[in-house]
Amino acid sequence: MKKFIMILLLGIITLNVYSSDVIPSLTHENLKKELIRRNIPCYEIVLAQALHETGNFKSRICKEKNNIFGMRTKKGYKRYDSWIACVDDYENKFSKRYKGGDYFKFLIKVHYHEDPHYEKCVRKHIRK
Repeated sequence: MKKFIMILLLGIITLNVYSSDVIPSLTHENLKKELIRRNIPCYEIVLAQALHETGNFKSRICKEKNNIFGMRTKKGYKRYDSWIACVDDYENKFSKRYKGGDYFKFLIKVHYHEDPHYEKCVRKHIRK
């Protein structure tokens, strides 16, 4: 039994290492595919949020911390192992709580932002 558990754990560790090696680069198309794959509601707005928050994936926070949504703790911006991990966090904190309706009003309700111009800024990044 111990041998089986060790083999299982080794397999999981190997899988995790392998998974991190195949994370695609952060691009508009790759993020869109990931949001759609996860069935993230209002993925067009979420994609636009990432573009806005990162300055089209060029910000220091994005590059150094893999933080594509401006996620914070009380101590500052959160650091992620990959941009995929940041999507995980966003999905768990926000997307799973969305029950329908105006997504921008939802973002205000869940305290995602405080900027009165946020919706206008994000809408500029939504591709038609």
